[in-house]
Amino acid sequence: MMQKLSVVLFDIGGVLVELDGVPCMARLLGRDAHSEALHALWSASPVVFAHETGKIDARTFATELVAEMALPVSPEIFLQEFCRWPVGLLPGALALLDEIPDRFCVAALSNTSAAHWARIQAMGLPERFDQTWLSHLIGEMKPAPGAFLAALEGMGFPAQEVLFLDDSLRNVEAAAALGMRAHQVTSPAEARQVLLRYDVLTELV
Repeated sequence: MMQKLSVVLFDIGGVLVELDGVPCMARLLGRDAHSEALHALWSASPVVFAHETGKIDARTFATELVAEMALPVSPEIFLQEFCRWPVGLLPGALALLDEIPDRFCVAALSNTSAAHWARIQAMGLPERFDQTWLSHLIGEMKPAPGAFLAALEGMGFPAQEVLFLDDSLRNVEAAAALGMRAHQVTSPAEARQVLLRYDVLTELV
């Protein structure tokens, strides 16, 4: 018998919001836009970690990252581009969240910065969530267990009652290792298919 499901926990970027981060960094670094490779490079940066866990401000982040990765732009230009990485909502994002029945807690766990979160707030997304867990506020980044444990403790539900959706396979594997039901999705349409599979949503006839 399947364990009761109480929470749908979303990643935001790449699942509900279109991001220009990978194409932007690919252009600056002169690389192919292979998302997993660039994501790994980004995730391994101590400067990125410090910024996305709220330990350094945006100006310091831009200055140190340009130096660390030898980017061919000034820190000011990089920061302007960085702030525009959240492009907009992916098609169907708000409709999907609005369709999830009230009996489920709908939450978000996102690696993000204060600047990106401000842009996402302007899209009308945060008010669709019952709770949000943001790396720059909790001081933890996925795929580290601490990020997931912070969300679980705050929500008050066991991992087995959480369905987690993220575009990063590393994050999905980390969530699954803690006992969550975790799936890799890259759009609201793909997320919808997973929610249908778990009977969170029902197919309209």
